[in-house]
Amino acid sequence: MALSTKKIVLILAGVALLFIVLIGAIGGGIFWLVWEATAEPVRVTREFLEATTRGDYEHAYSLFSPSLQAERPLEQFSDTARQNPQIFKVADTTFSHRSIENDVCTLRGTLTSTEGGETPVRVTLVNESGQWRIRNFRRDE
Repeated sequence: MALSTKKIVLILAGVALLFIVLIGAIGGGIFWLVWEATAEPVRVTREFLEATTRGDYEHAYSLFSPSLQAERPLEQFSDTARQNPQIFKVADTTFSHRSIENDVCTLRGTLTSTEGGETPVRVTLVNESGQWRIRNFRRDE
């Protein structure tokens, strides 16, 4: 018994729709996994920026990895933060690029300063003894 052209078109359309939904579900699942895996590093980064915004440089500094603390004393960091309010006085953050490889998380996005300017940034965090700590924080090119 031969299928009519209309039935064949409907079957093909159904298969195509099912394929599109399946691809979307897989892509959404991957996006969700990355988003969830980076939630804690993003939280630590935002905590760091909230501390610098209110001028609590000691708390912000406590979120640095020990290796970054060894490279940059608290006084040097505090001076840098005070001299760069466009980066360290933040009203909003957006991290559109997030990746984790082994125990290193890289966040790339935009900071909106309390004065309204936007600055692209790259933040690298390391997981040390179950705690995410900032290893590098800089303007992004």
